[in-house]
Amino acid sequence: MTRKLTIALIALLLLTAPALADVVRTVHSEYYTVQGTNKAEIYNDLRHNSPLNKGDETYQAHTRTSIRTTYKILQRGNQCQIKDVVVHLDLTYLYPKLLHSVDYETRTWWKDFYGQLEEHELIHGEISSKAAHRLDDILENLGPGDCGGYKNIIKVKIKQVMDRMKQDQAAYDKLVEHGLKQDRNMGRYP
Repeated sequence: MTRKLTIALIALLLLTAPALADVVRTVHSEYYTVQGTNKAEIYNDLRHNSPLNKGDETYQAHTRTSIRTTYKILQRGNQCQIKDVVVHLDLTYLYPKLLHSVDYETRTWWKDFYGQLEEHELIHGEISSKAAHRLDDILENLGPGDCGGYKNIIKVKIKQVMDRMKQDQAAYDKLVEHGLKQDRNMGRYP
């Protein structure tokens, strides 16, 4: 048991050390308050006062993704080569938080509802993580090229990965109807 714990701790330390990582991931959670002491009041408040409104659509939770890269370009004559690539992924989850105490039945409903929101948003985070790792792999494996257009090649690669991530996020939301039909996922997305 002690050996397994030691190995697990070493693995955890290696996985969280930014100097050893090509993708540096930071995760934050933010909350907005929800009024109500029963299911109907809470649901009504979520529908009308959520800070996440897109036209006629209202969302109860959201995942913000920020991906940025740092790297160096080495030049040898007319040839350039990317090196020291680090992809920085910042995920911020926004969730509702009950302002008031509620009865047992409402609390049970809330825990189930919140769990579904959390599951949905964590998959959005995993789609973003997958994109960040894909971007790191692509940039790390980018061969040397003519310096005249090398930075533009890097920009195009980054844009392709970001566009693909946005498509994957939209396809996931369409599949599960923004979490309303989460059971449709069936492991298709991370």
